[in-house]
Amino acid sequence: MQYKEKKIQLKDGIECILRSPEERDAQNMISYMRLTSGETHFMVRYPEEVRLSVEKEKELISNTFQSETDIMIAAFINGELVGNAGLQCYRNHIKLRHRAVFGISIVEKYWNLGLGNIMIDEIIEKAREIGYSQIELGVFSDNIKAQRLYLKHNFEEWGRIKNAYRLKDGSFRDEIMMGQIL
Repeated sequence: MQYKEKKIQLKDGIECILRSPEERDAQNMISYMRLTSGETHFMVRYPEEVRLSVEKEKELISNTFQSETDIMIAAFINGELVGNAGLQCYRNHIKLRHRAVFGISIVEKYWNLGLGNIMIDEIIEKAREIGYSQIELGVFSDNIKAQRLYLKHNFEEWGRIKNAYRLKDGSFRDEIMMGQIL
């Protein structure tokens, strides 16, 4: 699904453009994933695990763009990709298609400027438009800042998966499952 371009202003007055990523953004999306995966351990992969080719990323972007159930919203500041949020159908089976899975990441340099709040609001609005009745996400148990952000947007803790993430240093983190009924 396409997200129509929207200009927003962040807390510090910086102008940001929200829009669907396009095939021309494929290389920037890959670089962005590598960057954000290296800035914190709260991402599900390490930078070296981002192995998508530009062609594969173009295909993913195109499929999302053409989808009736999935959407990606990318945030750009001065042409630089600084945030990405996605919503996908959990599974396209009659018993499961009411569920959407949500994920978001923002370049660390742009944390605390309100971008996460704005993007979450946009995703929730789109989820309603698509017809989902619930949104689900997983968050690292030690990512307190993200948990507070999700709680602020009416997500609730729905459960926990013990030792869901194993870091390079051998330590484990639980995954907190959160959701929101729309």
